[in-house]
Amino acid sequence: MATNLVFCAAVFLCLGSNLVESASAARPGREVLRFEAVEPQVPRGQANKFQVNNCGHPESDMFNLTRLVVSPDPIHLPGVVTISAGGTLRMTARSPITLQVDIHKNVRGAWLTVPCIAQVGSCTYGDICALLELLPVCPRQLVDAGIPCSCPYQQGTYTLPESKFPIPVPVLPDGDYRVRAVATNDGTPVSCVEIYFSVD
Repeated sequence: MATNLVFCAAVFLCLGSNLVESASAARPGREVLRFEAVEPQVPRGQANKFQVNNCGHPESDMFNLTRLVVSPDPIHLPGVVTISAGGTLRMTARSPITLQVDIHKNVRGAWLTVPCIAQVGSCTYGDICALLELLPVCPRQLVDAGIPCSCPYQQGTYTLPESKFPIPVPVLPDGDYRVRAVATNDGTPVSCVEIYFSVD
């Protein structure tokens, strides 16, 4: 259950706590998300089990994800998510690093776009390095694994052992989701990953 990306895994984890705090502050109480842009019918059996697909070029992309395991499956929110990951960054990645995230929810067999609200949802982050500088602290799980929360990301192999990440607010409503994340470094492809998961 793996494909291509580690750098993005680290970035997602670094941003996670900050985005959750933003979502919690922007949407206190009951969460309401709107959906738009109906997409083609969902392939049967793809959206109800965690899986990762490479959507880039593993032979040339800067980052090669070799392992990504997430539990529980389905994910329970709010709750604790356990993640382990590993991968190789072929060359040093420096600012600017752009991350485009597209999130879709399966509604009656069709994918609907989850809009970008308070930096959560289908958002484009112009420079992840600049956002990481806003983090008050780097998550302990990443510090313990030797994964930095600041750029540049040096060439090498990164490993995140099984680590628990509490998510105190329901960032996404229950349902089946597809996430496509594309990272580029000053125009050079870093990685592209597509993840299917369910929230219960």
